[in-house]
Amino acid sequence: MRCLPYTPDRLRLMACTLICLLGLAGPAFCSSDMASHHCIMSLDHGTINWTTGTVTVTGRSGPRINRENIPEADPGAARADANRQLIHLLKQITIYNGLTVGQYAAQNNAIMAGIEKTARDAVITRQYYTSALDVELTVQTRILGGFLQLVLPDEIRQIPKINPDRLPDSRMEPGKIPYTGLILDVRELDFEPVLYPVIVSEQGGTIYSAVFISREFAVQHGVGKYVCDMDTALQNSRTGGHPLVIKALRTSGKENTAIVISTADAKQIEQATERHQFMKQCRVLFVTKN
Repeated sequence: MRCLPYTPDRLRLMACTLICLLGLAGPAFCSSDMASHHCIMSLDHGTINWTTGTVTVTGRSGPRINRENIPEADPGAARADANRQLIHLLKQITIYNGLTVGQYAAQNNAIMAGIEKTARDAVITRQYYTSALDVELTVQTRILGGFLQLVLPDEIRQIPKINPDRLPDSRMEPGKIPYTGLILDVRELDFEPVLYPVIVSEQGGTIYSAVFISREFAVQHGVGKYVCDMDTALQNSRTGGHPLVIKALRTSGKENTAIVISTADAKQIEQATERHQFMKQCRVLFVTKN
């Protein structure tokens, strides 16, 4: 995993890259880590930025021969190749418990059609022509929004508005600051980001899953956000100014997609009645290894 910008720092990072390519700065400048908290996964023909929820691939094509028997660049073929690569990459993403997007889509033609539309709607971010008339075309799309609506499990449903006054044991100790989100440290575990992460206790009790999540927030913002730096996590607006920070014990389930926390930590979460609100809004952040 390595950094890939998709933040207000993007222009500065682009400038850094250009300066480095031109040789106008030394190694200290070129090793800038202004977006080092981004978690990037490399798959066949492209990358997934799990921090920003963006997928990037590059399509390529050689020249074609026109009716006058003259070779010319073929950006249309490069775009078609990029679309194929993007569909292939999207299908490799794990939803949960070892189930990939491709396996899930194979059971439903409508989902597959939606994935194909996601590829067609991807935005061109780079187009490069060589002197030999080859074309390289990079496209990017987001896995938040429409794509997540397609592939998130049906059990993640809309949750009615929660009235904190009606929650059991909602009285808070005087002077206690309510938690605004949950940060889970999984840096020491064999855990790769998935679309639908689940948190369980040592006894197997469910701490964070579809029961607590509102589909509205899950689709728009993701079930959880991934970063690769704890300092960045603590400053992230998603989990607010007073997040509860927990260190995971281990993973479980098929393909290690469930995260296990200690009994004591599970009890601490369950005693925080405000968890209903921040979990509903998916204010959960996972700090993974770089």
